[in-house]
Order: sequence, then structure tokens, then C-alpha cells
Amino acid sequence: MILNHFTATGIVFNKGNEFLMIKHKKQRVWLPPGGHVEDNELPDEAVLREIYEETGVRAALIPYRHGLSVAKENCRELVRPFTVLLEDIEKNGTHNHIDLVYLCRALNEDLTFRDAETDGVGWFSYERLEKLETYENVIKTMAKALVLYHTQIT
Repeated sequence: MILNHFTATGIVFNKGNEFLMIKHKKQRVWLPPGGHVEDNELPDEAVLREIYEETGVRAALIPYRHGLSVAKENCRELVRPFTVLLEDIEKNGTHNHIDLVYLCRALNEDLTFRDAETDGVGWFSYERLEKLETYENVIKTMAKALVLYHTQIT
């Protein structure tokens, strides 16, 4: 049986253009905060909830939309993820995370260590991030996010 779960991850920038990262307890690597989208929860709500639960940081989504004018038709456009990744958790295709990755801005920078969920939390420059124990796809995704953040968002 194959399990596919929707998850939401936040690439969170602070005022110093640093990234918010957690040391994941199960995977034992540094990752941006995120987690499973709960039943009846919108993914752009899930990412903000997960960021706060794991780090104590309140964040805002960086608007990334096509600008469709559909609000008058009982329809609205959600904030678009920066990217969507398919992550093979068991490395055999039986458990996948469909990860909607959002760009976010920190509303506060004080960190709360959540021992039940993480082994650490911190703000990291890209240079420091490259030296952390993490996955190659995390470094590549963060590099692209940093470019977008500086060229199109800020």
C-alpha cells in the first residue's frame, strides 16, 4: 500500500535575510519548519500553524498569486506555493509527502524550543545553512527561494 500525505513547509525569512530551521527529531537533520496538512485545513493555514507550533515564530505568507479576479464568483485564489515537492520518506515509494513549500516572512524572531517536535531551532544565513546537516534538495530549494525573495519579493 502506498501512503501519500499532503504536507506544508515554510521557508521563513527574518529581517536579516536568515532562514528559520529546525533540527528534525526523527530525521536528525536540519529542515525548514512544516508538517502534515490536517483534515479540512487549507495548506496555507497549515504552514503557518506548523511554523508556530515548531518554533514559536508567527509568520505571514509572502503573496505569490496569478492575480485572478475570481473573488466575486464564490471562489478565491489561495497563496500559491513557491514549489511542490514529492518526497519519498521511506526511500522505497511506499510513503510520500506531497510538500507544498511556501515563502514566508517572520512577524517575530524570538524562538521557542519545542522539545517534543525538534532537537533544535535557529536562524541561519545561507552560508551557515550550507554547512548544516541536511538534504541536498533542501539546500537547492533554499538557494532558489533566496534568489526569488531578493529579485521579486523584496
